Amino acid sequence: MPEESAPDEPPSFDVPSIEAMTAYLPQFKFEKLAACGGMGAVYQAYQESLDRRVAVKILPPEFGAEKEFADRFKVEARAMAKLNHTNIVGVYDFGITGGGHLYLVMEWIEGQSLHDLIHKGSLSLRKATNLAMQLCEALTFAHEHQIIHRDVKPGNIMVNDADHVKVADFGLARPNTGEAEEENPFGTPDYAAPEIRGGSVVDQRVDIYAAGVVLYEMLTGTVPQEPRRSVTEFAKVSTRWDEIIGKAMHPNPEKRYQDAGEFRAHINMAMKQAAEKEAPAVVEKRKPAPPKKAAVPLTQPQQLMLMVGVVAVVIGGLVGLIFWPSAKSEGGAGSAGTEATVEEIQQVMQKLEQSDAELVRLVNSFAEDWKATGADRKLDSPVAEKLRGAQHAVVLAKVKDRQEAARRAEIVAAELMKLHGAPSLKALKQAAER
Repeated sequence: MPEESAPDEPPSFDVPSIEAMTAYLPQFKFEKLAACGGMGAVYQAYQESLDRRVAVKILPPEFGAEKEFADRFKVEARAMAKLNHTNIVGVYDFGITGGGHLYLVMEWIEGQSLHDLIHKGSLSLRKATNLAMQLCEALTFAHEHQIIHRDVKPGNIMVNDADHVKVADFGLARPNTGEAEEENPFGTPDYAAPEIRGGSVVDQRVDIYAAGVVLYEMLTGTVPQEPRRSVTEFAKVSTRWDEIIGKAMHPNPEKRYQDAGEFRAHINMAMKQAAEKEAPAVVEKRKPAPPKKAAVPLTQPQQLMLMVGVVAVVIGGLVGLIFWPSAKSEGGAGSAGTEATVEEIQQVMQKLEQSDAELVRLVNSFAEDWKATGADRKLDSPVAEKLRGAQHAVVLAKVKDRQEAARRAEIVAAELMKLHGAPSLKALKQAAER
């Protein structure tokens, strides 16, 4: 789970022992202290009633004693529990212990923090940008639900062996002390936007600033100083990354990226451009091609029909996923080349919006790429063609992931039906061992 502080930073309060926590919260079997620091402590625990491991985070008792802070903590903990997203650590419960510690019960993540990854060695450009885009997706979802993280940093970002990002500590309330943000234990100065350090009212753009710092740190291995050194001094990358980070970290919030989706789109496009430059040129001897006729500009209705056709090709591959039970019996999911009527496309889109918000956001994110590159104005350009191919590949990969998940669920369901007694995963594991 996320680190609370650097290893050499002592906690600012008396951290309860495993035995004390078990006495405070007997519904959990506490196994170890996973991390601690000035802003709290995190324990690994086992919840026997639901047969799952959880992370239990406690805050220093002085915050639980402050009524206004405690009330705000409860409001925001409820909001955090509603953030159901693949890149956000789930919140299961909250409350206050008998010792006066406000606590959160969260999803336990097997993996290591981004802080550890950065300090174990430099990350490749491809891996760093992949993690940064997942961070942006988490922020986009949270901001859409009116939740600001306020403390985005590598220690709050978990990464598993498959390079999947999970962001923790969304929306933690801040104590109403009247002090400046740099004195606030719920902020980290290296990642804090100028308006936070100045004690001003903040919005989602403080998270974008912090995400820019995180991207810089992934590429360079260090947090930026004043004046900020170019990333090209640390890695063989394009100066384009300085432009992207510079905009994300602009001191004036009005000149930053205004939402995390826009930030993600520029990272994605810069990565595509880098990949194009790295690709080796292939020279083939061919007969001279006959001269092409001058292209006739597409009218606006023709452009609209072309875009509908592109969407139809991408969405066609999703039909088998959305209607999985029936599609499987008829020979599996539809292919990306499936012909579809306008009515069928509309039905698929409606079903997607209702049942797969993540995939909808993924498809929509490519619209930002089109806008950023001008491909929406030149639909027959090489850039537009590359974007179509990338979107097609990504969407089909997501479809494959979901099909595989559905297959695993069917296997588990079939095995559970064979059990006598309580059909739990724990019982299923025991049966498999016999």
